[in-house]
Amino acid sequence: MIVKALAFGACLVLAGCTGASGQEPVKEAAGRFLGAVASGDHRSACALLASQARESWAPESCEHGLAAAKVPGGTLETTSVWSEEAQVKTARDTLFLHESSAGWLITGAGCRHRNEQVYDCAVGGP
Repeated sequence: MIVKALAFGACLVLAGCTGASGQEPVKEAAGRFLGAVASGDHRSACALLASQARESWAPESCEHGLAAAKVPGGTLETTSVWSEEAQVKTARDTLFLHESSAGWLITGAGCRHRNEQVYDCAVGGP
């Protein structure tokens, strides 16, 4: 499933950026998600998805949908945080996250930059 979504762009720049210390929880959440996907633990990976991303596979289960999505792994390279939204990049993937009452959750994964403002995501979207 490919979701076309607008990138965070100027609206997030206006929200203000967070310093390096605010990036650690984002990096940890992204690392846990990518680690679970890489090890085939799709149940744990699904638990780290925001509800709209997790529910996009109805009536299929999240675990089957995530396995089929083939999210690329990789080492975290860059992290950007804007208030309650974040973006993490690896060499082969871009992930989007949102801070909820449960912590940082993945809203988009397997995202590829299509043009200046649009990402196509295999899981959810920005």
